[in-house]
Amino acid sequence: MNDLRITEFDRDRADALRRIWFVGDVHGEFRYLAQTLLKAQLRPRWIVFVGDIDIFHKPFREILEPLRRFAPTLGVAFIHGNHDADTHQRWEMLHDAGEAVVFHGQVANLSGIWVAGLGGHFLQPIWMPPASPSFANKQAAMSRDVFKYRGGQRSSPEYLAAIYPDDLDRLAAQRADILVTHEAPSCHPRGFEVLDDLARRLAVVRSFHGHHHDDLTAEYAQHRSRLGFDAVGLRYCQIKNGLGEEIFEGVPGW
Repeated sequence: MNDLRITEFDRDRADALRRIWFVGDVHGEFRYLAQTLLKAQLRPRWIVFVGDIDIFHKPFREILEPLRRFAPTLGVAFIHGNHDADTHQRWEMLHDAGEAVVFHGQVANLSGIWVAGLGGHFLQPIWMPPASPSFANKQAAMSRDVFKYRGGQRSSPEYLAAIYPDDLDRLAAQRADILVTHEAPSCHPRGFEVLDDLARRLAVVRSFHGHHHDDLTAEYAQHRSRLGFDAVGLRYCQIKNGLGEEIFEGVPGW
């Protein structure tokens, strides 16, 4: 039944799905995306970054300006990764994003495809499933004395990118076609079952993740029946469309 649902979804929305590109961790390296856009016969309507954009020298909106000039109608959406909070400056540069859609903890309508986003990573002092969480939300964690007054009277930036239970609860109350996470579901050797559950509660057809810089998608297919959805991995700078078809192979070994 799940296979039929996925097949019908892909058939009915193939054009829209082919025009959404999901981009693996770029870590400040945008040239591969630029080269792929220049060569593309079918250009996307949306580019979705799955975290670890990893910029610090200028705001994301300025980095995206050449893209805006090249394709004024092209939309950009993103979630954050763990390295996007290595410093407060990185976090602030990323989120100074202009018209780009920040959809962590939300569901965004991308050309008729409903895409849910969960940025960040599981962090031991906050929540490392399957263990119980220490904090329910970011506000509770950042207000505790143990996290205060680091780095010039500012809370430690790494807790900005932690995943909190309320992030999942907010998403799970909604519905989506696709789930984008930085962390991986359980089909990855270092993945998490709690993300499987989130995807099922959202009733998604497909999920995309980055973080590990590998592409184990072919192996994930063996878990489709158990998961109830397609899982797709993205290596460093790799690009796939909403059908899971590869647009650019990425840079192995990084």
